Amino acid sequence: MLARSTLGRVTLRRKASITLGCEPTFVYDVLSDYANYSEWMPKVRSSSVIGHETNFALAELEFNAQPEYKFTLECMHAPTQMVVSRSLSGHAMTLKLEWKITSPSPGESHVTLSVEAPAAFLVMFGGYATIMQPAVTLQALERQVSTFAPVLPQGEVLIEIAEGEDGLTCTYKGTKYKMEAAG
Repeated sequence: MLARSTLGRVTLRRKASITLGCEPTFVYDVLSDYANYSEWMPKVRSSSVIGHETNFALAELEFNAQPEYKFTLECMHAPTQMVVSRSLSGHAMTLKLEWKITSPSPGESHVTLSVEAPAAFLVMFGGYATIMQPAVTLQALERQVSTFAPVLPQGEVLIEIAEGEDGLTCTYKGTKYKMEAAG
């Protein structure tokens, strides 16, 4: 969607969503960890935190695109629900990333990313168009979350250790064993 910003520039807005197999708290932790955006966000060469308060941060993102450009972002959080980052006023180019996080069911997070930037990002060479593809960024978030999310594996249970009235028992491939201290 194209819109004219308050500065008279033509701005492009795009949005995409994804459902992830983890709690919103975990997604929020990844999205509010600005110092590590360079590990997973497409085209981000470096990322750092300049200042941080409870629900507010100043971060700097340097993009791996030509011409090189560094954005200083003010970032606001609503824990486990939203992270909004926008470039500080005065930048020649403006950028806004808005992440909304909901939980459709236990153990799931629905994440919507809205991106707003100058329409010129689409025609600039060197990779800035990638920034305007929120679906690509959400796929990168999914890879980051799946790498570190505390997800229990699904499938056959090979071993289970439980404590009951009879003490510790171990069930291995369906056979139950009573555990006793050695020595």
